[in-house]
Amino acid sequence: MSNFITNVLKLVSGSVTAQILGILLIPIVTRIYNPSDFGIFQIFMSISGILVIVSTFSYQFAIMLPKTEEDAANVASVCTVLVTVVSLLTGIAILFIPEDINIFNTPGVSKYLPLLPLIIFLNGMFFVQNYWLSRKTRFGVIAGSRVSNTLTSKAFQIGFGKWSITPLGLIGGFIAGYLFADLFMLKGIKKDIQVFKKVSIKRMKEVAIQYKKFPLFSSWSSIANTISPQVPAFLLAYFYSTSVVGHFSLANQVVNLPMGIVGSAIGQVFFQKVSEVKNGNGEGDMKVIVGEVYKKLISIGLFPMILLIILGEQIFTFAFGEEWGISGTYVRILVPWIFLVFLSSPISTLYNVFEKQTVWLIFSIVLLVSRVVALFIGGTYGGPEFALALYSFTGIVFWLWNNAYLLGLAGISKKESIGTLVRYATIGLVVSAPLIMIEMIFSNFYIILFAAVVLTGIYYAITLHDDPMFRKMFSAFIINVKNRS
Repeated sequence: MSNFITNVLKLVSGSVTAQILGILLIPIVTRIYNPSDFGIFQIFMSISGILVIVSTFSYQFAIMLPKTEEDAANVASVCTVLVTVVSLLTGIAILFIPEDINIFNTPGVSKYLPLLPLIIFLNGMFFVQNYWLSRKTRFGVIAGSRVSNTLTSKAFQIGFGKWSITPLGLIGGFIAGYLFADLFMLKGIKKDIQVFKKVSIKRMKEVAIQYKKFPLFSSWSSIANTISPQVPAFLLAYFYSTSVVGHFSLANQVVNLPMGIVGSAIGQVFFQKVSEVKNGNGEGDMKVIVGEVYKKLISIGLFPMILLIILGEQIFTFAFGEEWGISGTYVRILVPWIFLVFLSSPISTLYNVFEKQTVWLIFSIVLLVSRVVALFIGGTYGGPEFALALYSFTGIVFWLWNNAYLLGLAGISKKESIGTLVRYATIGLVVSAPLIMIEMIFSNFYIILFAAVVLTGIYYAITLHDDPMFRKMFSAFIINVKNRS
């Protein structure tokens, strides 16, 4: 587990100051652009996100699996060709789309469609390079690319805002972020040039056929799982307004940015580790590895989620301005679902490791249908809060099942997994109880915030004391940060 922890720390703590600065820049962005701008940006990103997933046909997941570097390079080359072709086809298709097309009652999106091919290519190549570098265990390079992505994106969004306060500033920053991240990772891949010189069209065809389960099953499940979180942007715009979409977008972004950094970092290292164990090339027991990772995810993510449920509106109003308080309300509704997704995302790679892509496909499709139905019912019979509550509830039900199934693949019983969740939930609720009383007594947010910081320290002190492995991980994190500063 020591190498596993080291690699996770390279991703999580790499240039940690820059990552924190990236998060701190969000309040500046929200004071430049209004909720409607964020709404159009979110709808545009939802469209591009779906097309990006299509662009690789999920072959990027297969990069980790071949036993030889040459075969892995051929798989990566297959991905590169597919991304390029899909980008070009998208560009051709856009030429035939009317300029004034109304997409989900949001005609303002159409003027930015010509930027889609560029985003698809840059984002698709980010995926491909990401998995190649994961295979090579160059997690420090991946960490640097993520920092570059976050900081460049926010810096350009702020810079564009000084020139023109329109959704183009948000979209332009997004493009710049992926461009710089791709260039950063490309420098880390240059040393593998000799391996890629051995790539051949014949072998590319052979590995494409060998790993055909990925486009036949994983790609469809990936598309379904990409559409699922994008559905709210489309249907909230259809039933309500782009401002509602903007509030939802900020709520998602603020929670998922820090949680995503931790979750995706653990997930990438986890995939590389369990793939080695499954192939017989690595040390460790599958059940122990999965159990430890799941326990860490719960202990790390639970308390911030509790704080958001208690202080959602106050935090968003304080950090992002008065007009963004409603985003805090949305966060309180979405937090239980977001937390379960945070627990599930890193270990979802077990579907590929155990070749259960068919199960993943069925789950993804049923989940997608349930989300659409929930939002249609909510949009027809109630306001945004009601619609998002139904959306969150369906997510809770399905991701609870998903987590239990994945843990079962690794030999962890439902009793064990529930016991871990209940244990940390109890600690979190007990530690956070004084905060509810403080909020009722004091109206000054600075006092409430100070109490939240103190209680957060208490929670993680208890967690560190309770878990020797977590304590070792935290100590290594501090040493890593000191060495980088």
